[in-house]
Amino acid sequence: MTNYLYNLLKDITNITTLLFKKLHTEISYKNIKNELLTFNYSFFKAEFSHDLFKYILIPFLLIVIISLVLLLIVNRYGFEKKIIIKNEVDIKINDFLTEIIFSDYDSKYIKEQIKLFKEEVPFKKKWCKGIILNKIITIKRNINGVNPHQMLLIYKYFGFHDYSDKLIKSRSWENKLLGIYHYQILEYKIKTGYIRPNIYVKNKFLKSNALIAVISLSDQKFDFLSNYEKQISYADELKILDIIHQKKSALPKKINEWLYNKNSSVVILAIKLMIRYRETLTIDQISHLLNNTNSKVRRETYLVIRNLYIIEANELLINHYLKETDKRNKISALKTMGAIGDNDTKDFALSILLAEADLEIKFEIVNCINKIDATFFNTYKTEDASENEIIKRIVLHVNNPYLN
Repeated sequence: MTNYLYNLLKDITNITTLLFKKLHTEISYKNIKNELLTFNYSFFKAEFSHDLFKYILIPFLLIVIISLVLLLIVNRYGFEKKIIIKNEVDIKINDFLTEIIFSDYDSKYIKEQIKLFKEEVPFKKKWCKGIILNKIITIKRNINGVNPHQMLLIYKYFGFHDYSDKLIKSRSWENKLLGIYHYQILEYKIKTGYIRPNIYVKNKFLKSNALIAVISLSDQKFDFLSNYEKQISYADELKILDIIHQKKSALPKKINEWLYNKNSSVVILAIKLMIRYRETLTIDQISHLLNNTNSKVRRETYLVIRNLYIIEANELLINHYLKETDKRNKISALKTMGAIGDNDTKDFALSILLAEADLEIKFEIVNCINKIDATFFNTYKTEDASENEIIKRIVLHVNNPYLN
């Protein structure tokens, strides 16, 4: 090995000397080539490959393999040790939180116990804080009967409110969502002002969650929605209605303003609230809503008339029907007229029956007449035999929807 390294160093020295000679003299490329060929270099010999593998590559590979094996063993040991530590800490956290959450300790005692507990566990570790915070959130969200004020105190005594504040103030919308989630679940109402600016952002996920959180935490009976200009999705409508139901809140005082709002999604939400609270609409309100340019608003208006059985709106429906341009709305209007209608409604429906070419709408016209007068089509005939056959089949389906 020593002789091999000596000869290799000697050959490198000869080549280096020759190259420097080229730099300081006018030796030609041909002369350099000839001079190199006259040298008896060790790495030109057959033994070179054998010595290279024997003394350099094989030892190097052995060192790399042994190092990797040792590294894997150390990592595996560390991983298993960390799992054991986490399991032990998890048990301690469960026992501690169970004791302080479901016991009648005063706030001073809870604060002292939390301070001592933070010294018993590796609280400064991120994973440890994550376990504690997730357990507090999970308990608050899934277990009924826990004291919300006490849960909020525990959350604050652990210092998690500072962490949530950092999340809300970060530039990442994912972090903001997490911070909003903490505030909403723990009912941290004083932080509503931190959430409110996010209901006006472009990001639809952040905007949606911020809106629901503000409504959930607000004590203002949702009146701030009167000035809300963004569209509210159908999913958010359901969430808002569910929150109102859970909180058993009174109907917003400005509900009439909502009905006249320029934001159609606010109008739709107002109509659904009227149904939920069984609050009837006035004729002026119904007239305004039926003339709304948004087809969804008109559809919800037909629905509220039907659900609240506002028979005073019958004449409005008759006068408005011919102005309606949306097919689904026409069908909904006919369903409503069938539910609240009288003889005037029957006469109107009869007047448009033969002229209607769309079979779906014609079906609903027949259904409307049949609901008002179940015996009307027993004797009804027209001069058109094919029309009589169509109406006869529709009547059969109206009376027995299971027919093919």
